[in-house]
Amino acid sequence: MTQVTAIGVGPEGPGPEGPAPEGSAPEGTAWANRDFRRLWLGSAVSSFGSEVAELALPLLALVTLSASAAEVGLLRVAQFLPFLLATLPLGVLVDRHRRRRLSFMVGADLGRFALLAVIPLGIWAGVARVELLYVVVFAAGILTVLYQIADFAFLPSLVRTDQLVDANGKIAATQSANEIGGRGLGGLIVQAASAPVAVAVNAVAFLVSALSLRRIRIERTDTEPTDTERTDTGPADLAGDAGERRPARAGGPWSETVEGLRAALGNRYVRALLGEATTFNLFNEMFILGLMLYAVRGLDIGAATIGLVFTAGGVGSFAGAWFGSRIAGRFGYGRVLLVTLVLGNTAPVGVLLVGPAGAAAPALLCAVFVVMGAGIGIANVHAVSLRQTALPERLRGRVNAAYRLISWGAVPVGAAIGGVVATQAGAWAAMATGAVGIATATLWVGFSAVPRLARIADAGSPAPDGR
Repeated sequence: MTQVTAIGVGPEGPGPEGPAPEGSAPEGTAWANRDFRRLWLGSAVSSFGSEVAELALPLLALVTLSASAAEVGLLRVAQFLPFLLATLPLGVLVDRHRRRRLSFMVGADLGRFALLAVIPLGIWAGVARVELLYVVVFAAGILTVLYQIADFAFLPSLVRTDQLVDANGKIAATQSANEIGGRGLGGLIVQAASAPVAVAVNAVAFLVSALSLRRIRIERTDTEPTDTERTDTGPADLAGDAGERRPARAGGPWSETVEGLRAALGNRYVRALLGEATTFNLFNEMFILGLMLYAVRGLDIGAATIGLVFTAGGVGSFAGAWFGSRIAGRFGYGRVLLVTLVLGNTAPVGVLLVGPAGAAAPALLCAVFVVMGAGIGIANVHAVSLRQTALPERLRGRVNAAYRLISWGAVPVGAAIGGVVATQAGAWAAMATGAVGIATATLWVGFSAVPRLARIADAGSPAPDGR
């Protein structure tokens, strides 16, 4: 299951005790908080640009640079390899410099703007090659890791625990809406103008995001506990632009990294979600790579139609994310999460009928992506909220880094395997293998403690086995 950026809380409740800060939202909603709105705007603009480029980059490689299936697979490997190489050290960095998390996010946006601008400039200058794409997307990927880890740890300073699912739903719904407009627009831009223009849109979006984030102002607290005073039930951090880094733990970065890994693998809820996310990401890369190749070269589907298919998935995701927070209380948190995972993760198997569908293939693909998006849209909101509630605040950066190392680290592995399968056995084989593999991801959650969880607040209580 793909993961969205999300707010996090400690197991005992919202941030510092006492009334909510000025400008915060009424109970249950985060929307009235002006700093949350600024963060939301930055996230919305950058994710819109990213959705445009998500379709434009592989099409640029396929169409503009005439890349092979193996080269497109390597492009995805370069894009997500930083999640394997940089996640853990950046997680320690973010935890050590707790009050510079917002600065990390702004710097990452500015860096990605500069890097992605190189691609269209290189194309227009006639000097771009596939190798240039590898270097640029790898460097931008490192900054993406930094941004996401810092964002994940920074957001609790903006909302309370009772606003968690609502804020997650708004962010997820916005990202899903961006899938609707972004990928569809990306396909249209590629077909009407060119893929380099679409990538340039992504670069500008990162610049706008940085400008929005710079407007966030959070008052720092001088009563925040030191590392030796902090406990798992301590107050959430009020992070700002500047401040001091927290003292390093005895043992250095390695011991801190190991602590984050142990927390991610030791928590019964997080462990199940991690297994599901890793399996999904591994096979989803094979699925998407095979689908793109099969659609372009097997079915002769144009860029605009491919954009329409991804737009259909965005429609489903938007509906799921928007209404997802309303159904958990009625049917039980864990049950809703499991059922929606079954729905979203099983839907891709429907693409096995795309060949016999003939002229109806685009309509079939749209239907598959609508159902897949709806299931994943609901599940993402609940899974990210659960993961944050189940973990202590002091480990948030490192646990998130460990989680992303494993789950997102599966993406370049899946891309590499998908490229090999598509080259040796064909695009349809890669697509089919990925679709069936995605369906198996739900087993991690189905055979865990998650379905028995009635309320999200219960996830913060110690498990019978002490985890």
